[in-house]
Formats: sequence, structure tokens, C-alpha cells
Amino acid sequence: MLLRALINIDDLPWRLTIVGPVEGDLNNRYRRLLRDPRVSLAGTVSLRDLARYYLSADVFVFPSRAEGSARVVFQALASGCYVITTPNAGSIVEDGVHGSLVPPGDYHALEAAIRQAVADRGSLAEIGNRNAAIIRSRYRQRDYGEALVQLYEALPRPPQAPQRVSD
Repeated sequence: MLLRALINIDDLPWRLTIVGPVEGDLNNRYRRLLRDPRVSLAGTVSLRDLARYYLSADVFVFPSRAEGSARVVFQALASGCYVITTPNAGSIVEDGVHGSLVPPGDYHALEAAIRQAVADRGSLAEIGNRNAAIIRSRYRQRDYGEALVQLYEALPRPPQAPQRVSD
């Protein structure tokens, strides 16, 4: 979906770094775009290098069709990125607050969100800084553990099975 959206954006400056493997049919289907000088393929990288990629990006695009809760989105938010994703990424991203939400599979909406981000470069840093502050203050591992304990404590206890009396 991302590559299909970028094919239509020839009138604006953009640069894409793909981190992770690009395999199989994607290589053939998007050969022309993948050879575009604005696209770089990083392949599989270490966690340290991944952090460097996040920190060097203004915008993180993750047009997921289905995720449980994508850690990469939280990592991008923590790194100060403006995030473009779908509601299916299982993240906290709110449209217009942390970046943009687009419908899964809708490359026209993804193209529009990328165009908006490129056109409004002045607010990218402001939103990115706010995203990093939100993650630092409200989404720490300790907070997650405490919230999980509170959730389990609030659940109703299942009824106890009657005790059997043995003869």
C-alpha cells in the first residue's frame, strides 16, 4: 500500500527508508520504485541501528492491515516521529493528534496523509516532540504492569465450585 501511494507523489520531496526484508513479489511488483534514488533498503538491522533510523525520521508510516499492538508504532512515537498508520495497528495513535490514521488498504488516503505531512513540515517536529513526551510520561513498562494488575484485580472472581465431601 505504501509503495503504491508513493508512486503517485512525484511533485513533493520525500525519502523512504525501508527497514526489514523486502522479499518475493514486492521486489518484482515495485521494482521501478525500489530502484528510485529516494528509496533505500536497510534490510534487517540491529536494535541500536533501528533506534537510529527512528531518530532520523520525521514521519513513520505503518499502513498495517492487522496487528495486535504493533510495538514499532510505540517505538516511533517514543522517538519523536509523526506517525501515519491504520486503526488496525493496535496503537494509541489518534488522527490529528499523533499523526494520521488511514483506512487499511486505502492507498489514496495514505497518499493524502503523506502529502499533508510533507506540506505541513512545520508541525511535524511539534507533534513528534509531543508524541515522545506522551510515551515517556504515560507508557512506561512499570505503568503497563501496574495497569495490568489493576485490571485483574477489578475483574469479578469466578464462583467457587462446591467442595466435595469424601466418604
